Amino acid sequence: MHRRYRQAAVWGATAAAVMAAVGPINPAHAAPPPDPTPTPGPAQRGMLDAMRRDLGLTPEQARARLAQEAEAQRTAAAVRHALAGPAAGMWFDKTTGRLVVAVTGADEARRVEAAGAVAQRVGHSHGQLASLVRQISVKAGNGVAGVTGWGVDERANGVVVRVDRTARTEATDTFAGTVQQLGAAAGIPVRVARGDQSPRRQGGKVVGGEKWLPGNEGICSIGFSVTGAAGFRGFLTAGHCTAEADQPAYGKDGSRLGTSNTGGTHSVNGREGDFGLVTVDRPEWTLSADVAGQGGAPVAVTGSQQSVVGTSVCRSGEASGWRCGEITAVDQTVDYGTDIVEGMAFTNACSTAGDSGGAYVTQPGDPKAIGVHSGGGTAGCDSDGETLTIFQPVDEALAKWQLTLKTGSA
Repeated sequence: MHRRYRQAAVWGATAAAVMAAVGPINPAHAAPPPDPTPTPGPAQRGMLDAMRRDLGLTPEQARARLAQEAEAQRTAAAVRHALAGPAAGMWFDKTTGRLVVAVTGADEARRVEAAGAVAQRVGHSHGQLASLVRQISVKAGNGVAGVTGWGVDERANGVVVRVDRTARTEATDTFAGTVQQLGAAAGIPVRVARGDQSPRRQGGKVVGGEKWLPGNEGICSIGFSVTGAAGFRGFLTAGHCTAEADQPAYGKDGSRLGTSNTGGTHSVNGREGDFGLVTVDRPEWTLSADVAGQGGAPVAVTGSQQSVVGTSVCRSGEASGWRCGEITAVDQTVDYGTDIVEGMAFTNACSTAGDSGGAYVTQPGDPKAIGVHSGGGTAGCDSDGETLTIFQPVDEALAKWQLTLKTGSA
């Protein structure tokens, strides 16, 4: 099945599940609950402290923002339920504390506002933007030197092509000119974003934290515990950590916990995405809903959730522990130089070699799983420069292998 169609199926299934949990859509002007975010307990405070540190918030500001984001996530689920298909764009506006949804028509605007969001009229639909992105992917083929990725620019109702100016070549400039011509022909703005950070896969030999080791290769991080049919037990991680079939998998104490990519059918590493599955087949290892940053208190995830641009996010990896930031883009194509991967999300939280496969979660008071770590820019948590991390949305992996996320109490 083509990736775009799979995403649509995940969209519908996730929205239906969330709507069943939250109940009917509230009227647009109904008063929200006084505090829609559960108060973080001791187990969530390490994550909350990381959020305050990395986003530069006071305790009061952090609590207010979490309440606004929790309401925005509920509103996003209501919007997905109300619309016939994906919106042209959707993001959290931290200035107003509201969810903004890009729409192309009056009927869509009425539905969005009835669901409690702010409707912003734009000229191009999700289908038109996605069509241009597909044209760019065709032009890129197996990759263009100096071009690090492309995708929809939701806030601008256009498309962005990312270029590493330190690796710029004649082919880079030619490609940038070609895609801008494609945009002009479609009447859609194309922005060429030039930076000095090429995405890279992150592995390494950093010892400590919640790590796992695939055979004799570099250290990776555990994402989320999952269960499946016939008593299956395992965990999700990055696909590039599970490339080899039937490798022994070892836990943080060095003892074997299971098998990576059993049968060679449980690793995705290419256009389709970057996610893999490790089977936990040793009885002495038990599954947990917890996500734990290095040296931090564990947080039990309560479910999964789709990403919304502009909302805060925290990621946990064996190398750098809890690190927080904001989601800056979704459904992006990334060129790692060795593989082109579609459907990824970006954040400005920092990351370090060894964090690959680690967990991305939201809301310390009601943490939801949203993705596993794929890669990042050259700037790490201990270096200067613009930070970039890239994650694989978790719902696609759950849907592909018909898995159930291991959950616990917030």
